[in-house]
Amino acid sequence: MKRIYKINITFILLMTITTLFISCEYGDTNNDITRPDESIVPINAIMPVMQTQSHRNITAGLARLAGIVMQQWIGADAQQVGYTNYVIEETDSDNFWDTGIYVGSMRDCVQIINKIEDSNGINTRGIAKIYLAANLGMATNVWGDIPFSEAFQGEDNLFPAYDPQESIYEAIFRILDEAIADLTAEDTSGGIQGSLVSLTNAQWIQVANALKARYYLQLTKVNPQAASNALGALENAMTSNDDQAVFDWRNNQNEGNPLALFGVGRPETMIVDSRFADLMDGDPRKSSYMVLVEGSNLFYQQGNDNLFWGRLESPGILIPYWEQKFIEAEALERTGEDGSDALVAAVTANMEYIGIPSPQIAIYTSELALGGALEADLETIISEKYKALYGVAPIEVWNDYRRTGIPELTPSSDGSNGLNPSGIIPRRLLYPISERVSNPESYADAISRQGGHLLDDGTWAFQ
Repeated sequence: MKRIYKINITFILLMTITTLFISCEYGDTNNDITRPDESIVPINAIMPVMQTQSHRNITAGLARLAGIVMQQWIGADAQQVGYTNYVIEETDSDNFWDTGIYVGSMRDCVQIINKIEDSNGINTRGIAKIYLAANLGMATNVWGDIPFSEAFQGEDNLFPAYDPQESIYEAIFRILDEAIADLTAEDTSGGIQGSLVSLTNAQWIQVANALKARYYLQLTKVNPQAASNALGALENAMTSNDDQAVFDWRNNQNEGNPLALFGVGRPETMIVDSRFADLMDGDPRKSSYMVLVEGSNLFYQQGNDNLFWGRLESPGILIPYWEQKFIEAEALERTGEDGSDALVAAVTANMEYIGIPSPQIAIYTSELALGGALEADLETIISEKYKALYGVAPIEVWNDYRRTGIPELTPSSDGSNGLNPSGIIPRRLLYPISERVSNPESYADAISRQGGHLLDDGTWAFQ
């Protein structure tokens, strides 16, 4: 497993904020003094902050919402009960849009990219582009049309237009191709600067190709070549768990895994859904996912080191190798080939990573079978993927469901409300209230173009 360099993020943030306080003069406007100033902060200080926020986004608030609507978790108290019944309002995603993605990780990516204009730092720019593409993918998965081509211009454009989702996907593929080119080029600075994730240039290129495959396959409803395109990208993608972009969270309540931190800070408000627990019966991963407490509640985080994704030091992964193998299995089946070997490899990689003994893996995978009708094989692949992405990539579980309807889930009986009139499992989240207030015309145009602004309205890719 690749490890990170142990850099003190808190120290970097404090030094950055101190520098910005010193540099700001009375009369400065539209400057967030808690964020790095592009003209002052060096790349090797922005990079770790960007990576930390990017990996936080993957398993923080948006991921919890996705995991709840996908019935891996269920609300037991507070707001999580409302989320279980699809009461998810404009205010519920405001912080994730602003602090997490637009003023957070994507802004930092853009700053790094803009600071590098020639070969001095070009490899570092490639990594920033990989993370930019991943964050952009997350944002469009959740909201559909989003600002990008006119975003990050500061006071030069305070009201950026929303790009259609189709254009966002085109941008993702372009950015990943640019990232691969940057990581292939000779870097006169001597190599990658400030990265907390320790991979070689060749491994970063493999990660970029895995991400391309992810986003190609997401287009199965709108592009008949989606599966073939995904297989093309996979030819140069990761070869094992060792090639993953792994971010090591720390075993403390300041720098811990976001999912575990929520369990510590908001105990017993979100627990494992009993339907997911029933699905995991007989699966050797069940005891690594959940623990029964007080006779009835299943907890994903309970100070138990056996709960792999519920520990403060549980790793964050930009895209898991086993997700890549599930993508391969599905793409092969969709193009008329046999995905059996890729399916077994996917389940094996996941189980090995979380520490399941080899004999148990062998027994479980020996019972996996493809070779029937396409729909039956897809049911097997994506149902296994649903279990394997638990705790590490909940938004990808939601993405799969919205494009395939797998696994078969029963919507909440109390899920019909003013935000979700049909009562179906949500197809998207509402744009945050900050956009309605601060960028009303662009916001209204995006809603009109997409045909509505409710949780049960589809997006271009997930119609």
